[in-house]
Amino acid sequence: MHGMSCCRLPIFRIDNFDYGSQIKSLDFHFAPLQNLMSTLPYPHRHDFYQIDWVEHGTGHHIIDSVNYEVKPRTLFFMAPGQVHDFVLSDDTVGFTINFSAEFFVLQLQNKNMLSELPVYDLDNSVQALYLDDAQARSIVETLNSIGEEYVADQSGWADVVRSYLYILLVKASRMAEPGVGTDPASRSLFLARRFKSLLEKDFSTVQEVGEYAQMLRVNERSLNEAVRRATGTTAAKQIRERVMLEAKRLLLHSEVSIAEVADRLAFDDPAYFSRAFKKHTGRSPLEFRQSLAKLTS
Repeated sequence: MHGMSCCRLPIFRIDNFDYGSQIKSLDFHFAPLQNLMSTLPYPHRHDFYQIDWVEHGTGHHIIDSVNYEVKPRTLFFMAPGQVHDFVLSDDTVGFTINFSAEFFVLQLQNKNMLSELPVYDLDNSVQALYLDDAQARSIVETLNSIGEEYVADQSGWADVVRSYLYILLVKASRMAEPGVGTDPASRSLFLARRFKSLLEKDFSTVQEVGEYAQMLRVNERSLNEAVRRATGTTAAKQIRERVMLEAKRLLLHSEVSIAEVADRLAFDDPAYFSRAFKKHTGRSPLEFRQSLAKLTS
């Protein structure tokens, strides 16, 4: 992507939190959720994965301009680069887990394991998971195991925590998508995931299906067919949605001009960007930007 100006939201690392001097690893941290709220300005982005468990409490959690209700027995999942704004009631109790992709895949043979879990699959829209009592008990059991191992600080703690983290994500994935038994090695699913991975990296400069097909060494028809089978939508639509998601992030969470947003997303003409944005969202870029005040009120 193009370089970002000073108006862009900061991207925080795990050690940017006030408790950073106390953490054991720059790749993993486990802490009470209530300790988090006064440590960083909101909204912001992370360069790590985050899981938030709300045991008690209320409020709202805005992730990429979508407002999710905060209520007891809720899990939230965020991937690197997502913009979020968290407002919690004073009586909130829970846990937060921060971890890098490197921490998760260390010693795992399948380096794509994390993105293949439904809760972090690029094709999956699950950001908030509201659990019933039985599901919550199962999640809390694993969270307690992670916390106990983390606090005990015995030799090999990272390996044990990594295993519990994987168990937690598998449990959550089952709850998020019952019947997740689809063969992950299917050709269509594999090609669709490779496409989504490339899209996430190159969406600001590559916006034609044919170019992605060429990069993936398949023809355009094969790519479209694979994406449709795996996701129920077209490659072109996914490209548009990813570009417009970034446009929303920039409009809501930065002060760059609409013309600069258009330039960063490879639109030659700001007017064409404005028309495309309004067609996609039903609002002009300016109207969408002005909606931030209402969204956070």
